[in-house]
Amino acid sequence: MGSDQAESLRRMLAPRVTRRIAVVAADTGAGASTVTLGLANALALQGERVLLVDEDRYGARAMRLSGATPAASLSDVLAGRVSVAAALGARSASGLAVLPAGNPLPGATVDDRALSELLPDMRSVLVDARTDATGALSPLAAIAHNVVIVMRPEATSVTAAYARIKRLHHEYACRRFHLVINMAAAEATVTALARNLARTASQYLGVEAGLAGYLPMDPLVARALQLGRCVVEAYPAATATTALRHIASNIGAWPLRQETTPQGAAMAVPA
Repeated sequence: MGSDQAESLRRMLAPRVTRRIAVVAADTGAGASTVTLGLANALALQGERVLLVDEDRYGARAMRLSGATPAASLSDVLAGRVSVAAALGARSASGLAVLPAGNPLPGATVDDRALSELLPDMRSVLVDARTDATGALSPLAAIAHNVVIVMRPEATSVTAAYARIKRLHHEYACRRFHLVINMAAAEATVTALARNLARTASQYLGVEAGLAGYLPMDPLVARALQLGRCVVEAYPAATATTALRHIASNIGAWPLRQETTPQGAAMAVPA
């Protein structure tokens, strides 16, 4: 509790910025929606005002598990068709703000200034990101300050994570990635996998891929899903909840990358 209070105070004193975090699955079944929703709830418990953007147009898993019933999409908000307050509709019991991304997002208006002006009360925007058939990110996820790669401790998932990092680095100039290993059985295995992936990414791509944390195998995650809820909300004492809250407590220390546009105006780009 003391750690959460200190983190909350540090966030309040930090310079105002709407941090954008894209959570990307290394492969199908990695658990990106579980991680995105869990981190969003964990940040909210620390006193942050958080917006979760669900880019899954078909399953909308994060939105369904949150219990929110938004009235419009982020695309509608950015296009000026509706205010963010009206778009949010009925929030979840936890108070978490959730919006579907909508299709398509107007890329020309998805930038730091537009988001800050349209979402003045939000400190963090977490995107449950989806890639298209070519592996490309949405315009919103593409300008994230931080990119989280969610993977499983399996060879196929680790290989997919490296391929994902390589694509995002070449396509969007991402140079720093935060790894979250889901469904981990042992900490030693997690550490070894992350270390090997980080070394390979550094050697062959020249990028940083650091371990942000891991979620242990926890039957309460599945139980929460059966109840249609997020594990952080349903089981505050679960080991997975503790892990998610630990990751969330460190997000404020993640660096925000800056780049100068051709017009000379500074804008944030993926880290």
